[in-house]
Amino acid sequence: EGLIVGVVERRLKNVTGMLHPRGRGMSFEPDDQRLRSPMRVVGKVPKSVRKGDVILAEIVTFPQRSEDRPEVGIVEVLGAQGVARIEVEKIKIRDGIREVFPEDVELEAAALPARVDRDVVRNREDLRAVDLVTIDPETARDHDDAIWVERIQKGFRLIVAIADVSHYVTEGSPMDREAISRGTSVYLPDRAIPMLPPELSTNLASLVPNRDRLCMAVEMHIDEKGHVSSHRIFEAVMRSHGKLYYEGVARALGLTDKGPHQPSAEKRVKTLKILLDLSQRLRARRQKRGSLDFDLPEGKIVLDEHGEPKEIVQSRKDPGIRQAYRIVEDMMLVTNETVAAHIKRHAAPGVFRVHGKPDPERISMFCQVAKSFGYELEEEAASTPKQLSQFLRRIEGTDEASLLRYLLLRAMQQAIYDTDPTTGHFALAAKDYLHFTSPIRRYPDLLVHRVLRSMIRNESLDSASLRPRLQRFAAQASESERRAMIVERDVMDVYRTIYMQKHIGEEFEGRISGFAPFGIYIQLADPFVSVLLQFEQLEDRYEPDDLGIRLIGARTAQIFTMNDPVTVRIEDANVQARDVIGSLLEHQPAEAPTQVRRMQRSGGKERGRAPKKRGDAGQERKAAPRKRPGPKKKRGSQPKKRRDNSKTRNVEPRKRPRRTRRK
Repeated sequence: EGLIVGVVERRLKNVTGMLHPRGRGMSFEPDDQRLRSPMRVVGKVPKSVRKGDVILAEIVTFPQRSEDRPEVGIVEVLGAQGVARIEVEKIKIRDGIREVFPEDVELEAAALPARVDRDVVRNREDLRAVDLVTIDPETARDHDDAIWVERIQKGFRLIVAIADVSHYVTEGSPMDREAISRGTSVYLPDRAIPMLPPELSTNLASLVPNRDRLCMAVEMHIDEKGHVSSHRIFEAVMRSHGKLYYEGVARALGLTDKGPHQPSAEKRVKTLKILLDLSQRLRARRQKRGSLDFDLPEGKIVLDEHGEPKEIVQSRKDPGIRQAYRIVEDMMLVTNETVAAHIKRHAAPGVFRVHGKPDPERISMFCQVAKSFGYELEEEAASTPKQLSQFLRRIEGTDEASLLRYLLLRAMQQAIYDTDPTTGHFALAAKDYLHFTSPIRRYPDLLVHRVLRSMIRNESLDSASLRPRLQRFAAQASESERRAMIVERDVMDVYRTIYMQKHIGEEFEGRISGFAPFGIYIQLADPFVSVLLQFEQLEDRYEPDDLGIRLIGARTAQIFTMNDPVTVRIEDANVQARDVIGSLLEHQPAEAPTQVRRMQRSGGKERGRAPKKRGDAGQERKAAPRKRPGPKKKRGSQPKKRRDNSKTRNVEPRKRPRRTRRK
């Protein structure tokens, strides 16, 4: 046990908020509701402040007693609230996301060489003649992985080359300290906030075409069943022979007819077909052991030339382009597993990506939810990834598939970083897993590279002292990842509300995606936006059922069930609250099936499926009175997670699409 005798330093220094007259002076109301308010304002108040302006303030005095209030000094007038730029800035300041690098980091980055040192190259294996290529989104600026494959007599020979960031970011340096603090790059609709300075992230470490680049490479021999029969890890120098895009790869493989042809992809069709074949074998092997593929829809903000949202769509909706993404995902997954097994087998300290078994109570609840929708899933079977994987494949293509995938994801634990290699990764059904393939944008990958380099060079690793330090870094990286995900989500919501301001009065179709204490969330498919129906508009008091998937009206016995189709009209879009408010026009309640659906293991035709019944006229909710005529109804019906500010379930992210860094 210990006693806190004082606070040496506080992480939170800058806050945003608004000024209000208070007696003869001014008080400051912070946006962050975690802070005690109002705060006293000390020092001068700029004359340029207008009513409704967002203020950046610095906390200059923290209270020593609970009844005292903090004191703040005005730093800057940011501008009017409700503007996208200002609202995004508020979110960044709230969570300590910095775009500008400290001066010592800038100086260190400026001192980096313009090109790879020839003396360094001499001590590395030369892969410059190998036709390694990068495959990324067209807007990507940082390229940290390149791949090459060939067929061999008993399978495939795969080389995955990863940018050697560890050569440039030395332990304890200013760049290293800043990378620890940031933990990860943050991706916003209009820009990326990198973990490392651009001199590295988009230049010297990035695997751009026709430039010598240092890399850590993994060569794997993989048999016809997708098993890695042998591997080696080594330091190398490489030269990317092509910058391929997912759309171009999908088009070259004949997986889609959307998007332009890409010559650099077209001339590598033979190699791409081998990659596709290997990808399918690797995926089949993972599925056989029980890897879970949630494949939930994600939103993508499309901006116009002025940086305003012009469209909100589902990303990777085209199945052919999604398959091109999976090719790279599969190569990265097998590489990460191979490196994890390598470190574990040599009993070396490392930072692993672990995902524990789900809580039995959560799984039990999910099984009951699945049964309420007519799908049988035994609790004992649901405790293993293999049975859950089979369940996900069986429900594929059904009306409830997206909703049940999301609810199962919510039942999972959150994946974290840890030095204990024995936990494994439940969702991937992998005994060994870590992150190695993205050191430009994730700090744990950089730590893994340092361990591997010491192993390759036969340098001693003091596990007793290194492992506790790695554990501290792992915990901090897990927290940084959660922070970045919250920031990215909230910024997306800012753009969603701004976009929907142009659609007030319009009608859309959607499905119930979640419940909150204050209302019901509706997910639209086009645009891909979540709409809130507030309880105060529904003229009844609603209570959830035991499973939390239905709401029952106390007076009307009206039942709202998750995934029910509804029609809503957009009434308001509040940028500050980041909520799109709608009113209910039509509700089509569906009764739960009376017979459990039993489905073939192959995921084919359903057997014994009870027909869905629509509620009778007395159960239909009457349309809300129209306040004004709206434009033609737009259709959409994809469920999405509720926005209830609970922890995001990050089981294992795909290779995250990287967006253009705009200056």
